[in-house]
Amino acid sequence: MSSTLTISPSSTARHVSGTTGSASSEERTQAMMQHLQQVLLLNSDPIWLLNSFEGDDYLEQLAPVVEEAISTNQADLLVDRLASITAQKETEVQQLCNSNQHEYTKAVKQLTKVKQSSEQMRASVLNINQNLQLSGQALVARNKMLLDSQGARKNIDEATAAIRQCLKVINMTNKIHEMIEQKKYFGALKSLDDLETNHIQEVAQFEFGQTIRKSVPVMQATIKDDVIADLQVWLMSVRKVVPQIGRIAFSVTELRRRRWKKKVDQNPQLRFYKLNSAIELAMDDDHDEFDPLNNDTIHVDLTPFYESMHICSALGVLDEFRDNYALGRIKEQDAILPPSLEFTDDDIAPLETLLHGACGFAIVERVTVRRAYRVRTPESVNELWESMCKRIAHLIDPVLPTLRNPETLLRVRTLLGLFIQTMEGYEFSVARLHSYMLSLFEKYSAFLKQRFAEEFEQTVMEDDYMPMKINQRELYEKIISISWYRPGKEASKVKFPCLLPFSQVYPLSCAEIRNFVNQHYQFSDEFAEQNPGQLEATLRVSLDELLVKVVCSTLSDRLRSSNREEIVQIYINLEYFENAAIELERMLNETSSVHLDEPIILHATGSFSDVRKLAEKRIFELVNSKIDDFLEIADYDWETNTETNTPSSYLSDMVIFLETLVNSTLVNLPRSITSFIYFDAFDHLATKLLDLLLNAGRRISKAALLNFDRDICYLENFVGNIGSSSSKKRDVRRNDNQYDKNYKHRSEEDADNSLLTTFTELRQTIDLLLSPNVEEYNNTEIRMRKYGRVKPQNAAALVEKYVLVVSRHLLLPRAP
Repeated sequence: MSSTLTISPSSTARHVSGTTGSASSEERTQAMMQHLQQVLLLNSDPIWLLNSFEGDDYLEQLAPVVEEAISTNQADLLVDRLASITAQKETEVQQLCNSNQHEYTKAVKQLTKVKQSSEQMRASVLNINQNLQLSGQALVARNKMLLDSQGARKNIDEATAAIRQCLKVINMTNKIHEMIEQKKYFGALKSLDDLETNHIQEVAQFEFGQTIRKSVPVMQATIKDDVIADLQVWLMSVRKVVPQIGRIAFSVTELRRRRWKKKVDQNPQLRFYKLNSAIELAMDDDHDEFDPLNNDTIHVDLTPFYESMHICSALGVLDEFRDNYALGRIKEQDAILPPSLEFTDDDIAPLETLLHGACGFAIVERVTVRRAYRVRTPESVNELWESMCKRIAHLIDPVLPTLRNPETLLRVRTLLGLFIQTMEGYEFSVARLHSYMLSLFEKYSAFLKQRFAEEFEQTVMEDDYMPMKINQRELYEKIISISWYRPGKEASKVKFPCLLPFSQVYPLSCAEIRNFVNQHYQFSDEFAEQNPGQLEATLRVSLDELLVKVVCSTLSDRLRSSNREEIVQIYINLEYFENAAIELERMLNETSSVHLDEPIILHATGSFSDVRKLAEKRIFELVNSKIDDFLEIADYDWETNTETNTPSSYLSDMVIFLETLVNSTLVNLPRSITSFIYFDAFDHLATKLLDLLLNAGRRISKAALLNFDRDICYLENFVGNIGSSSSKKRDVRRNDNQYDKNYKHRSEEDADNSLLTTFTELRQTIDLLLSPNVEEYNNTEIRMRKYGRVKPQNAAALVEKYVLVVSRHLLLPRAP
């Protein structure tokens, strides 16, 4: 018997017609019926089916179907369907019973049971349906509540997420403000960038989000302003330690100078290499890398500067930061360099403070260039440095004329030299400073010349114009060492007391001249490697002016004196000053540190020679003037008939004067000079005596002529004695190689022998007048041999005046 169970369309349609008719309800009904049919098809065995009603398995399989019918409000349809199935099954059972009574009876019983179970099931289904209806209503209500709650929860979740995001933005904003207040600008800037990039977008729909978005540029500007303000504060703090930075840098340079000087002393060949030269840097083993801003004494934190630079770079305002920093550095320079400077001979601390501050300021600039090249370029720093050098020079210049002590200028030079070498070590251009040092060198030189002129004038006024008397060997050796004097004897063989030919003005002046030169070298030693040619030219010009315009000019003015001893001593001193000028020339050429195309020549050598000639001329003038004084008192009676046995009194006094002149006044002069002084004096005397004879009265008696002849003989005898005695004397004041080069071509012996020749014309004139035969003058041969110096006109005039006790028919000499 087939166990196939079919659901009639009519019943299905009937139940379906009671539904809402909607497409979705029909689909659920069909699905439920299909499920029920599948259960029945799977269990189509009647025996099993009957037995199953007695158990729970079948109910478990129907439970989903019932649950589905209740949930879809089709419980009645299900009951009807089950009733239909039951009727069908009864029919099948009846058929089965008819075929088999026993089985039928058994089946009836089973059906009865099924019916009873069905009734029970029906009641259960109805009960379940009722319960499900009640539960379904509550479930629907709860479901609706759940849906409403889920919507509200979703809104709450969304609001909560929005609130959290808003709180996060607010917290970040507050944290940024806190970091700004704590000066954690870089962290604040990063947070601000993160806020603007990642978080503000999530709250952009809120009004406060727009407010925060608009506040981002304001916070960035606040950070920038705070950074610039902190930079100014940092600059102010750096300004306080700038002098200390310079002081430490000076001390480090001074230590290097001392180490290098020690090496130069040990190896003189290194004197051509100065501090900061490649040789010095290579040989300075003790030189450690020194950080001027971070050492044992001082620490300058550059973090605020770096932070400011990086923050402004991140903000895109690095150019503005660069401009503000440059303006700040200019203001710092103005604060370090005062509007005026004052220091005195006793205290140059203000200058030292100025240079320390300038040095520290420049070092900070150099460090900035090396470590932050984007902010400070070498060009901008060098420009600021040049303006600083110019202002330093302008500050120092007005003070220099107020100084009275050259030692103060040396201290100024030392400070400037140390400043130059320190700055050069930090790769700053020091050309302007070297130029200023050169001008300072010239002022220092002028200062020394002025002081030398004052001291020399005082020395000249106090000089006794006498040869120096030396009583002690130590003083003698000291004078020899400073005065370029080479005595004829060794110092050990000199007996004391002894006389030196020059007066005290010469060795004192030599000491001052040496000091003058040494002070120039001492001044230039700090920077001679930069301008050696200019420095040496300045020294040469200064020394030349000193010798010419001070020494030579002062001594030349003293020649106006009428004191013969003073003039003679000045002449001797001039000779030694001329020799000193020659030695100074040699010294300058030997110590020159540059190649010279031509040797150094001092004009003072020629000036001393010229003034010495003036002194020689002045001696001639004074001696001749004295001779004229004696001749003015000469009183010859040209018509006397009385002969005298003694020379004229004026002539005796003149001879005494000349003897004194020879033996004392002129004794220290070179023989070449004394000989020419004598020659000039006696020539002048002879000329004047001849004039006396020529200017005699209308007649000249024989007695008067004989008296005049006796005076001339007396003079000739005196002159002869001078010539012979002077040839035996030695010049105790001169070395063999120290002689007057202007007269070296003249023979001293010839000069001595020529003294008598000064009276030749006078002698020949007197001899002519006393000759028994005056006519022999007309004989050329005799005249040239005996009267060659007598002028014909003089001979004619004198013979005409000469009165003889002979015939008046005497022939007068004719002119040749």
